[in-house]
Formats: sequence, C-alpha cells, structure tokens
Amino acid sequence: MRPTSGAILVAAGAFLIVGAVATPLAVAPALVKVPLDQSSVTVSEAKNATVLDFSTLSERNGVNLTAHRAVRGDVDAGNADRTVFNVGVRVIDDADKEITVSTDRVALDRRTAEAVACCAEAVNGAPFKHEGLTYTFPFGTEKKTYQYFDNTARKSYPAEYVSTEKLQGLTVYKFEMTIEPVKISEIDVPGHLVGSTQPTVTAGRFYANTRTLWVEPDSGVIVKGQEKQLQTLRDETGADKIKIIDATLVFTEDTQKQQAKAAKDARGQIALLTTVVPIVLGLVGLALLLLGLFIIIRAARRRPDAAPVGADDQPTADLPSQRSAEPVEEPTVPGGGRHAAEHKE
Repeated sequence: MRPTSGAILVAAGAFLIVGAVATPLAVAPALVKVPLDQSSVTVSEAKNATVLDFSTLSERNGVNLTAHRAVRGDVDAGNADRTVFNVGVRVIDDADKEITVSTDRVALDRRTAEAVACCAEAVNGAPFKHEGLTYTFPFGTEKKTYQYFDNTARKSYPAEYVSTEKLQGLTVYKFEMTIEPVKISEIDVPGHLVGSTQPTVTAGRFYANTRTLWVEPDSGVIVKGQEKQLQTLRDETGADKIKIIDATLVFTEDTQKQQAKAAKDARGQIALLTTVVPIVLGLVGLALLLLGLFIIIRAARRRPDAAPVGADDQPTADLPSQRSAEPVEEPTVPGGGRHAAEHKE
C-alpha cells in the first residue's frame, strides 16, 4: 500500500480516538436527559387505613386504599432544556369510592431534574411555583440531601440520604423526608366534630408525612416510594380531633418491577454512551492508527537510496589507445660504422 493510504488511516484513527474521549465528556451529557414523552403509571396500596367519610362525618377504620398516579409528558411544551409533566393522582378505597383527587403540572430541567418556572405550572389547577425535585432524581444521584417538592404542603423539604440497599436486583439509595404537621386549608364543619358547642366552626386541616424514596442512582428512577401520611382536623387549641386520612401508601410489587425495568433500560442507554461507544471507538481508532504507521514505516524502508542503474547506463572504463607500429632503429656504434674498426699493420 502507498504511504498516502497510511496517512489516511492515521488521520482516521486519531479522529476516532478523539471521538472516544469526547463521547463521555461532551456527547453523553448532551444526550442523557429526562425524556419529553414521559408516560408512566404507578400504583400504591395502603392496608388498614383510616379515612373520614364526609357523607356521615365519621371515621372509617380498616380501609384498604389504592392510589394511581399517572405522569404524562407535554411534548409540545418541552424543548432541548426542559420537559413538562402533567400529573394526576386518584386515591380510592376497596369499594372504588373516591377518597382524594389531585392534579399537578410542573416543568423541570432535563439534566438536573430540578423544577423550573415555566409553562403554566400549577397545583390542582391553581398557578404555583415548584421548587426542587419532583417525580424523579437526577442522573448520577449522589449520597447527599436534595430538596424535594411536596404537592400537598406546596413546599420543598430536605430528602436526606439514609443508606444504600438492594432492591429488585438493583443497588438503590434510600432517601427520607419528614414533613411536620402543617396547615394546608380550613373547612367549615359541625362544631361537635371538633368538640365545639357551636353549630358550625371553621377547623384547620393539617397534614404530615414521612416520605421514603428508594432511588436507582445512575438513572435517577424512583424504584420504590412510601408515604406515611396523616391528615387531621384540629380545634381552636391546635389539638387533633378527627382523622381525615391515616395511611401508609407503598408502591406495589408490580410497580416496583416496572420501575426497576425502567431504571435498567436507562442505565443501558447511559452505559452505551459513556462506556461501550468510547471503548469501541478507542480500540478501532488505535488499530487504524497503528496500521497506518506500519504502512508508512514499511514504505519508507523499502525506498532505495538512489535510482537503479540501467544496462545502457553502465560506465565505460578508459582504454589505452592502440599505437601504430614504428620501425625500430638498431643502435649505432660510436666511432662510425656498424663493425669495429680494422687496424692496419
């Protein structure tokens, strides 16, 4: 192969190696985001709960509750940086009687999962500004305290890291947040309901909750959720007089499996961008780089120092010129004549 081919392979290899480095550092963060078209339904159940029957104004004990929460992404309202969720929660008893209904609309940053002020956000139809995390944790969740928004209290509270556990075959981080009793509304009720002699009184409705969340850290998916929720009516002295709801709601086993699968799928996509693709690009790039260098070096070694000499270009040695034959003179004898002089007597 020509040296030019080697140079092309070296350039291609270097390009792929740069891509291997850039993919986890630049490409992955740009692509790993909360989806715009989020669509999920989670189901929680509570056994032996207590609820207030507003038709009879009496407490019902030993009630089984089921809470359905549907999360739908508003694709048209989202963009590259934010996603918008419309959320509905409906709690019913085992007779399919509706206990509570709530709605929520929130916009969140697609990278940090933090709520952002945008897009007609509201709680139960009333405009309200969300703060902190809401329905998911960030990618790469850390062992630290996060602010997590509570729709009922309409305020964010610290969700503190507690421990690392195994759940549904995954390593998860356990977070816990405590909401001390807070007044969320006032309602008019018969006086006797809160120990008053007045026919009708305005009683404060108080809410408290201990929320525990088990989060898969790579994806930020909440695999399991639990709420120990208490709502009461208080008299004018601040004492609890009657329970509106007292229940511990926990994700069902099927919901936990569903959430675990979502976490595993997200982890696979993240690993593809942060590990698999960079390794493949790096190995292929290195192979091309080495092959290109080999071709260039081999071509350089095979190149002669000078051009080969042809048969017609052989140098001719200088030969002595032939001389013509010349007569050889016989030597003469000094004193004249060819023979020795004769002496006379």
